[in-house]
Amino acid sequence: ALVAAIESCLDDGAAGVSTGLMYPPAMSADRDELVAIGRAVARRDRLFAVHMRNYSDHLLDAVTEALEIARASGCRLQVSHLAVAGRRNWGAVPRALELIEAARSDGVDVAVDIYPYIAGSANLSQLLPVWAQAGGPAAIVERLSSAEERRRIREDWRESLFFGWDEIEISSSEPGLEETLGLTVQAVAEAWSMDPNETALELVARSDNRVQMVAYGRSEDDLRAVLAHDLTSIGSDGLAMDPDGPSSSGRPHPRSFGCYPRLLGRYVREAGALSLERAVEMSTSRPADRAGLTDRGRVIEGGIADLVVFDPDSVIDAATFTEPTLAPVGIHEVIVAGLRVVRDGRQVDAARPGRTLLV
Repeated sequence: ALVAAIESCLDDGAAGVSTGLMYPPAMSADRDELVAIGRAVARRDRLFAVHMRNYSDHLLDAVTEALEIARASGCRLQVSHLAVAGRRNWGAVPRALELIEAARSDGVDVAVDIYPYIAGSANLSQLLPVWAQAGGPAAIVERLSSAEERRRIREDWRESLFFGWDEIEISSSEPGLEETLGLTVQAVAEAWSMDPNETALELVARSDNRVQMVAYGRSEDDLRAVLAHDLTSIGSDGLAMDPDGPSSSGRPHPRSFGCYPRLLGRYVREAGALSLERAVEMSTSRPADRAGLTDRGRVIEGGIADLVVFDPDSVIDAATFTEPTLAPVGIHEVIVAGLRVVRDGRQVDAARPGRTLLV
């Protein structure tokens, strides 16, 4: 039934399938189910974008699983934001790229994407053991009402927890927990005179599993290895947010407001890690080609006029983890579908020509 529903969506024009294998309920999908989905995608020459099952201790196993699915199904595979979490896992990304290169040499159509930050963002409950996330948000909260289940989680964390609680920062302002915004779990634990492991569980329980985190503890070297690779596109992995509205309340990850200016300013101009031409390609034509958007991503006659005019000598992100909605510097004009939405560095309030491109 699931495959039939996916086939129907693909036949209606969907660009492909995306799945998050770290999150319930997708984490319950086994290899056979994923291969069946991959075959449905392959028959229509669409893209299978996989947020993998693990980005920490078992990154290489997760990459291998994704590649095996693509090899068995024949689908085009996009590995979503290739990164590794936890200091003990630093250095795993170049090895993951070697696996991807080998698969590519064997005929697997695979590519990757990344955002230029060494911190990620998700629900705090993503750090729970897999078994403790079974059943989804309501089941997680119910599970945390049991002292025995909490004990099991803390026991599991003795080996599996790959972050320090001083690297996990609360990024959402939840009712009754407003004082925790911007604090690390370690700092909340100290304020509450509570064990940090128990504090993390209490934050999830008190917020009904709504509390969001920013997770630090990634490697700059790993990030640069992905940025330098020929198979990499840039994607913010962020949500569409209104800087003046409720969608950007709290302290969301600044990638939603600074991803591409950060690439151009910090990694092209300041660090020299990429040429300007390569960075622009990674942000425009390369992801457009990967997604099958033939009328976008290039300045061509007959194409959709999506254009950004920026100053390469000044462009940079201003958004930070403490002030995540600040507008970037050095973006002078933005044209979407032929209509100007930014003029002289300021947004044109009445202009709303954007639309969803991929479904």
